[in-house]
Amino acid sequence: MSSSALVVGLGLNGLGVVRSLAAAGIRVHAFDDTMGPYTATRHGTKAKAPLAGEGLIEALAAYRARLDHDPVLFLTREDGVATVAANRDRIPGYRIAMPDHDVVEAMVNKDRFMPIAARAGLAVPRTVTLRSADDLALLEQLTPPLIVKPSEHVAAYQVRFKKAYVFESAADAAPLIPDMLAAAGELVAQEYVPGDDGSVFFCLAYFGAESDMLAAYTGYKTASWPPRVGGTAGCAPAPEAHARLAADTQAFFAAARFQGMGSLEFKRHAVTGAFIMIEPTACRTDYQSELATLNGVNLPAVQFADQMRLPLPDAQPRHRFGWRDPGAVASGAVVPKSGTGWRAIDALWRGDDPGPWLASGRNRIARKLGLAAQR
Repeated sequence: MSSSALVVGLGLNGLGVVRSLAAAGIRVHAFDDTMGPYTATRHGTKAKAPLAGEGLIEALAAYRARLDHDPVLFLTREDGVATVAANRDRIPGYRIAMPDHDVVEAMVNKDRFMPIAARAGLAVPRTVTLRSADDLALLEQLTPPLIVKPSEHVAAYQVRFKKAYVFESAADAAPLIPDMLAAAGELVAQEYVPGDDGSVFFCLAYFGAESDMLAAYTGYKTASWPPRVGGTAGCAPAPEAHARLAADTQAFFAAARFQGMGSLEFKRHAVTGAFIMIEPTACRTDYQSELATLNGVNLPAVQFADQMRLPLPDAQPRHRFGWRDPGAVASGAVVPKSGTGWRAIDALWRGDDPGPWLASGRNRIARKLGLAAQR
């Protein structure tokens, strides 16, 4: 029986998915909207296509028309998840691991997933939702410092603002929040859980049709960029936390009746040591999901096997490798290259697949030369 996978989005996240699928011997094709340096990977075939919206729907239909089988779909971005979730009836002929649309919407909204966490019995930061400047008074219900971020991914917000902001008081937050609201439409404000970036943990997992966890791997951030509020700049295995966080992750996604790729982020309270759930990632791979593959738990291969009704790959967890984003390092992130029992693998460079690293270097040199020519 013919089989293949389609990966939508070839950023650093998607590159990790393509490499993971190729390592399992799975034929893979990838869409990318810029055809940037990550498309230089030797694995799979690539095509330029929109990664969200009506353009993605049309590209999926055109690609499927060329095949004699139903490919397994892998998503790497929130806007792609939103597009597919809202248009499932317009995307026949794909094997898609995703729950009902209302579940997806709850997962990607930082306000609406809170009731699910409560049903699962998980500790979460005290949170208020801000929809207008009149809601600023709600901040007085929280104990500072406060972290404020958009309820959902909004492209217009990302152009102007950071992913999130930490404020030492409600008064400090008040001047910026109206502009943030104008761009995002809705914000959530939470009590900031004390602890440095090394206190942030995550459990990466894949769930079957009955919300059963078919595979999982747990890690922690060794650095974020920007510090305190940014994405993962580096991460490493956290086997000592796996039993606890995997159980909490299973409980959360079971309470949501979820199917597909999902992960939870937690922060360990610097004073109490308790793990506080921060937010989920749903129906797509997480930015640092390749950490699991590097340590013997190939989650994309698990999803492929589950969707194809094949025996699941044998996961043999090990804890020897970390993951390090060279782009964050170049921007200023201080990311350790090793720790107790592990050494970091560059997320871009691979000796057996140097193309993305070489292409990225050429682009970086070209940008510097261009800037120099403008001076």
